[in-house]
Amino acid sequence: MSADILHFVPVSDAPNRIRELRMAAKLSQQKVADRINVSKMTISALERGEMKLDLDYMERIARALGVEPTDLLPRRLNPDSLSAQERAWLHRYQTASPEQREQLERVSEVIAPYRAQPRDVA
Repeated sequence: MSADILHFVPVSDAPNRIRELRMAAKLSQQKVADRINVSKMTISALERGEMKLDLDYMERIARALGVEPTDLLPRRLNPDSLSAQERAWLHRYQTASPEQREQLERVSEVIAPYRAQPRDVA
């Protein structure tokens, strides 16, 4: 039996969105901490990436903020964070003919050249 290995970038290279979402919800660090039964220092450390944002924390914080756990991920790592306009463009690409796709790819290479993100391989 084999298992897929997931490689994540270091937290310091891809900060989470806890602070952004907490501020949008107009909640203090203390209020979020109280809701998930941890200290304000824990919330602060999680926001800064000084503590590991594991699945348990993601679920608890997301519930406290009224969002989905994946919303806490940085936008570039979260495919669910596409805007309506981005989803529309993606749909257009997916439904395009092979020739249209090729044209779209050529235009996109000129407008915004693809730059692969270096992967941190463990």
